[in-house]
Amino acid sequence: MSAEKHPPKWALRLLEFFLRPDYADEIQGDITEAYYWRMEEESRFKAHFKFILEVLKSLKPTNLKSFYHLSLNTMIFRNYLKVAFRSLLKRKSTSFINIFGLSVGVAAFIFIFLYTNQILTFDDYHENKNRIFMVYKERITPDGTQETYDTWVPMKDRLTESYEQIEAAARIYDSEARIKKSNQYIEEDIIYTDASLFEVFTFPLLHGNPKDVFPNKNSIVLSVEMAKKYFDKENAIDEELEIFLPDEDTTFRFRVSAVIAEIPENLTHQPDLMIEMEALPFYGDFANEWGNSFLDTYIMLKNGGDEAQLESAFPELVESIFGMETRENTNFKLLPMADFYDTFIGNKANARTLLWIGIGILFIAIVNFMNLSTAQASKRAKEIGLRKVLGAFQGQLRTQFITEAFVMSLFATIIGVGLVLLLIPSFNAFFDVTITLEVFSLSEIIMMILALAIVLGLLSGSYPAFYLSSIGAIEVLRQRLGFGGTKFRNALVIVQFSIALFLIACTLIVRNQINFMTQKEMGFDSEGLMAIRASPSDFTDSEVGMNKINTFKTELASKPYVKEITKSRHVPTFWSRSFTFVRPDEWTGDPLRMRFTFLDANFFDTYGIAIKHGSNFLPDTEGDQRLSVILNEAAIKAFQFDPNEQNVVRVGETRLNVVGVVEDFHFETLQNEVAPTLMLHRTAESGAHRNISIKMDMSNLVERIEEIEAMWNDLGSTREFTYSFMDDRMQILYEDEERYLGMVTMFSVISIVVACLGLYGLTLFIIEKKRKEISIRKVLGAEVSTVLKLIFGEFTKWVAIAFIISVPIAIYFADDWLQSYYYRIDISWLTFGLALVIVLALVILTVGYQSLKAASANPVKYLKDE
Repeated sequence: MSAEKHPPKWALRLLEFFLRPDYADEIQGDITEAYYWRMEEESRFKAHFKFILEVLKSLKPTNLKSFYHLSLNTMIFRNYLKVAFRSLLKRKSTSFINIFGLSVGVAAFIFIFLYTNQILTFDDYHENKNRIFMVYKERITPDGTQETYDTWVPMKDRLTESYEQIEAAARIYDSEARIKKSNQYIEEDIIYTDASLFEVFTFPLLHGNPKDVFPNKNSIVLSVEMAKKYFDKENAIDEELEIFLPDEDTTFRFRVSAVIAEIPENLTHQPDLMIEMEALPFYGDFANEWGNSFLDTYIMLKNGGDEAQLESAFPELVESIFGMETRENTNFKLLPMADFYDTFIGNKANARTLLWIGIGILFIAIVNFMNLSTAQASKRAKEIGLRKVLGAFQGQLRTQFITEAFVMSLFATIIGVGLVLLLIPSFNAFFDVTITLEVFSLSEIIMMILALAIVLGLLSGSYPAFYLSSIGAIEVLRQRLGFGGTKFRNALVIVQFSIALFLIACTLIVRNQINFMTQKEMGFDSEGLMAIRASPSDFTDSEVGMNKINTFKTELASKPYVKEITKSRHVPTFWSRSFTFVRPDEWTGDPLRMRFTFLDANFFDTYGIAIKHGSNFLPDTEGDQRLSVILNEAAIKAFQFDPNEQNVVRVGETRLNVVGVVEDFHFETLQNEVAPTLMLHRTAESGAHRNISIKMDMSNLVERIEEIEAMWNDLGSTREFTYSFMDDRMQILYEDEERYLGMVTMFSVISIVVACLGLYGLTLFIIEKKRKEISIRKVLGAEVSTVLKLIFGEFTKWVAIAFIISVPIAIYFADDWLQSYYYRIDISWLTFGLALVIVLALVILTVGYQSLKAASANPVKYLKDE
């Protein structure tokens, strides 16, 4: 027969490829026979056409391989699911322990992930994050290297003009404003910036022209939250705001030119009110001035720009601005945006540690599942052996056990997500954070639930599946089934104990460090000390305001419950940008950049700060003592002064006599060393002060605060009555550390509870396996204590090995964490001893009851069948 009389080969191959094997021969034979008949009776064209048509008709779903296998696999999978559910119901206690442990582990992990994700993805919202840098300066002084982040007004333009690799640059100057609304002043943060800020950072506009955000100097850009707050609508374009600017002592009217869309909370800058930089009233005085630095400068490099290459060119820029001498001791540096959080806000290392704790909790829950599943092997031995005798393959058995693990993981994940949804408000309130699941869409949450359930199912079910499916039918029939992966299971228990010991030890160390900081003397007496914000700039007329504040101070001093009163620019625990360059009178080297503050003569008495050498300032009635200065001990050390001699320092060309030296006291947290500080005298009439501090009798506190508030309100200030007690401020200093400790403690407790839960389940199994041995020992005269030693011996060995493993790891991580604190504790071996005692106590509590019950049981009950 010629080739033309054969059916098309491609159509035959199509049938062979797609049709079910049991249908392919019959279908192919029928349509091929019909083809040859048509070749004889009809034309070749009709035979080919109808053959192809019948081939296509044959490819219906019921005849196809994939649908056949899908149907078969679906049926098998449904069977696996039925067996999985029956297995869960049959072993209720084990199932509860596994599901509860996994669900708690999942919930804890999700809480930690949501919190740490906010920190670890800080500033990721900005599209050009990897190309954004903050320009700062590094000064090399005799007292060490000083890094300062404030720069000069002309810095931006000088950089963009000098270096082609800079695509855009912007400046930010943070200030405060009081917005007038319904005859009231509302205090808000405001920033002066450049239109180019929107090129550098990602701040999408909801309304307005992104190419002309500041049409004129009276333009203001609002966040959508501010637009709603002041105008009850999102589109506030062309609306006007009356704003009092305290630094300028002036009220201006600004017209809204743009509204920024809602942005994430985990950004370094959260602009609410933005005014063009050149609208700053004193901008003209500093536009070309390199003597005063007070704003931040940011640059964005072009694609492919090399920050290291740019930094290497900065020394020439320093020389061109300040001269060769300054070039030797001053460097311009670039701070990548990825380092903003660690530099200005917090510590990402703490977030990473919490994330590892979350992974550890999940791991402990997974270990519980693996341990209990392999330990239950003997109870499922007959089932496994029988299925193998009936022809089940290892792959089928593995699939069944993986399916059981997946079902359990899916239940646990859903319950865990439910717990998160239920407890998020309480979590946020307790830790003062704002985590939410709303950052993910519903589809993303469903996908994450499924992905997490699959991963947990595979991790927790893989080893039990491989172990249980490898059990031989003959081993079952001969009753030679072993303990079930004993060595591997023991290793996992040791890992659990290691994690628990590590977490307990680290929690104790963190707690000890925080207690050390909060209880350490700050160098001043904080008891009954109230600080009140009070500045002439709080009034629309600063000269009138200064007189009113002095009157307010006089009235306060006359109150019988006020023991001491003082005015100062700064108060401990709060420091603003106040630095100057200082050198000893005869010092020929470079000056030191040091803190300075203004205070009156009663400051040290009010704060209980001791004068260690020399004397205090003269009484305020003597007037401003502008040529006198008091130093702290850190400044004396930096200048290498002999405190018992008459010392003189220079600020610019002004000579200041050091009249006294006070003991070091902390303006900031104990994370930082006490900085050298100059304390300059100013009277109440100078207008240099921003705070009033009073030492007061703390009885009837509510009534007295209300009285002071009423006195303040009578002054007509644009600022609401703002006060704080120094004891509270000192607690706020360590708010982040307290939050971190709280989270570490809570999640450590959760990990230990989950571990103990698994230990409880494992104890039940071990006791069950040793029932006959225990009974025989009791018949032969063994005491209860002997039986308890038999059961506890293995657990004690596991804890001892875990202790040896965990101690060096804990020491490494704890020491690394403590390095970020200048004043820190020493790591004590007592901490690890206490951690060991806690774990042993938990083991005794977890294992003890069931062990005592087993040791006291009647042996006849378990030997009557022998």
